[in-house]
Amino acid sequence: MLRRLMSVLLAVGSLSAQDQTRAECPSPDQVELEQSARDAMQKREFDVAARRFQAAYSACPAQRAILLELANAYFMGQHFRQAKDVALQVLRVDSGNAAALEIKGNSEYLEGDSGAAIGTFIDLLERHPRNEDAAYMLGRVYYQEGALDQAIGQFERVLRLNAYSYKAYDNLGLCYEAKADNDKARRYFLTAIKLVEKNHPEYDTAYADLAELLLKTGETKKAFDAAAMAANRNPASARNFYLGGKALEQLGKTDLAVNWLQRSAALDPNYPQPLYLLALIYHKLGKEQASTEARKKFLEAQARVPGKRR
Repeated sequence: MLRRLMSVLLAVGSLSAQDQTRAECPSPDQVELEQSARDAMQKREFDVAARRFQAAYSACPAQRAILLELANAYFMGQHFRQAKDVALQVLRVDSGNAAALEIKGNSEYLEGDSGAAIGTFIDLLERHPRNEDAAYMLGRVYYQEGALDQAIGQFERVLRLNAYSYKAYDNLGLCYEAKADNDKARRYFLTAIKLVEKNHPEYDTAYADLAELLLKTGETKKAFDAAAMAANRNPASARNFYLGGKALEQLGKTDLAVNWLQRSAALDPNYPQPLYLLALIYHKLGKEQASTEARKKFLEAQARVPGKRR
């Protein structure tokens, strides 16, 4: 969930300072400080960026545009309470500011207050009914909360605004899979894949979502092919290698399965699933010490990471 939200919010800060008239007190030093904060954002040094934006704002509170960039830096650094507090500062002056409402809603959700997040996104859409990002994020929150019909309504709303929204198609697939309509889920995943195949080579999620569905429906070879495509697009994803390893294990290719699962566990030691499957495979192979170690790591990871939907 966090990764999907961050992909929407990373560019929020760029909306503020360039699009608004500068306030009356920027000095050359302040301009340099703001630019260094934006450079840190580009380098994904979010805590550094937040400190610099805060210093720039403290030096010149009349430049309220900096607040949006500060809120975005806090959010991207996963400091959700601070991000929400700064967004509220913006909203006290400009109650309909779309970027501030987005940050507030996402921060509320990631703090665990889904009811407040839903209310914020509904408010945002009432003020900005053509805001595609807000409809998408409201759909994601509804999906995570199991409100599937409401989620479907929001993703369909996204598609009315943008018929090429591959993320909306992908998420409609997740919704229909959760409703046990596997045929419709497959169609939506394949539509998303068709849209990203050439134009969005960085997007791997639809391939992984399709792989997971195909594993459920027993189409194991196709599931591996989809997982391999996902891993090729994003070799840093533990989930992609887990799905590939699971498919290989079901195909009877045990040695290759172990390699894929080990890669998955190395990429994210807090991801329980590959460790659980490794423990089972090692037990079948008679490697009891390795099985015991994998099971111990699985239990530790399981205790650290709460269950969550895709």
